[in-house]
Amino acid sequence: MGTMLRQSLTYQMASISEDSIRPASRLFRSRFGLDVHELRVLRLIDDQPGVTFTSLAAQTKFERSATSRILARLIKAGLARREIDEADARHFKMFVTAEGQALRQRADPLSLELEEMILAALPEAERRQFRASLDKVTAWLANHFQEHLAERYPEALDASQRRLIRAAKKRDA
Repeated sequence: MGTMLRQSLTYQMASISEDSIRPASRLFRSRFGLDVHELRVLRLIDDQPGVTFTSLAAQTKFERSATSRILARLIKAGLARREIDEADARHFKMFVTAEGQALRQRADPLSLELEEMILAALPEAERRQFRASLDKVTAWLANHFQEHLAERYPEALDASQRRLIRAAKKRDA
């Protein structure tokens, strides 16, 4: 592999993600019976009682089918439940059960400890700066990147993303 690819931002981000998620998943699975992705979904539901599946699927950044399978496992395990949305019976709202909340409360300290271990290479001031930089990049990706990408490389977006960008431009005009 060439030096350029090995040092690319997306390669480094993917490597950091894989290097941290893989062992954490094994640890969480052995201690709590859930992997990192399942815990992410549980936390998202717990942080937003009544969240819809559509919103949850968008927030997880997983394929909708993967989010659906995770949700089914959480419900089957008694960690989450779904209720029909009173405003629209075609939709469900998701909630974490008391058992799910208790599991999260046990898992969260381990998550924080692992995060500290990941960032141990950085002094405290650099950790704060790293977090601030990540927040900026995250906001940029969420709010502006796709529009700029669509202008320069429209084929990089799927049809629904291009429609959303066109609609936003019309609305802002």
